[in-house]
Amino acid sequence: MQRLVPAIASFGLVLFAGAACAHSSHMPEEAPLRTVLKVENQGFPDMNIFVLPETSNRIRLGTVTGSSNAYFTLPANVVRGTRELRFQALPIATPRGPVSQSIVVTPGDTVVLTIPPA
Repeated sequence: MQRLVPAIASFGLVLFAGAACAHSSHMPEEAPLRTVLKVENQGFPDMNIFVLPETSNRIRLGTVTGSSNAYFTLPANVVRGTRELRFQALPIATPRGPVSQSIVVTPGDTVVLTIPPA
């Protein structure tokens, strides 16, 4: 079963969060859940991707090249329990820019950030 919660930012970034509900007898219960951000860059510019936790400064996750997808694992300390997170996608060498609206993220979710063509 997968849960998708859409959130659309005012500047065009589109976010979805989903969690797969599957249990395995091979995985211990206390194993930390991996939370992933999938970035779909439909634009031409290469983009630096940041997560903006509510209680600290932005954290750079990496770069996604133009017209491609990339996956980033969110740091466990950023996604303890259920958290509201915002994301920022900036063309390389740009220090500031718009930020997505908040989206509720739970450990084990897969969040999809879509950067539309300009």
